[in-house]
Amino acid sequence: MRLFPKVIFFLVALVLFSAVSYNYAQNFLPWPVDKVIGENAPDFILKDMSGKDVTLLSFKGKPVVLNFWATWCPYCRQERPYLKSLYEEYKDKDLVIIAVSIDRSSKTVRRFMEQNPAPYMVLTDPEGMTAALYNVMGYPTTYLINRNGKINQKLVGPVEWTDRNMKDIIDKLINQKIQQ
Repeated sequence: MRLFPKVIFFLVALVLFSAVSYNYAQNFLPWPVDKVIGENAPDFILKDMSGKDVTLLSFKGKPVVLNFWATWCPYCRQERPYLKSLYEEYKDKDLVIIAVSIDRSSKTVRRFMEQNPAPYMVLTDPEGMTAALYNVMGYPTTYLINRNGKINQKLVGPVEWTDRNMKDIIDKLINQKIQQ
């Protein structure tokens, strides 16, 4: 007899949680997970593929697409051609694309990049410290950072950067003026 109330509780909870996830399946959360929009993008120092230190601060004054990814992530691999297209289309418009790999081994990233070259900057974050600083919970995660170094948008999941709506968002990012 004691099992019956537990089963009923479980079923009611299952129905309630499935309704919540159904209602918010379109990237809408009923409560904020992190409040980063409008905040200063945290600076970092990471290595590029040649071993040179790169800081986010060195790109202040330019709009930045900061993409966190991993070689083992199928959604990251799906997004790569779109990032390449975005780079090709906007490379002469001051847009900086930085892809930060969270793979533990820089050698793994280097081998992957030899087989799958990227025209944009690729950095390594083997300890995951920068991903943690940005509160990255899934891959890929992309931050759009304006010319003032503030986060305009956070996008979780693969993005089709060639989509007209995404191009409009990138155009607005590029056209934002530096605030004094």
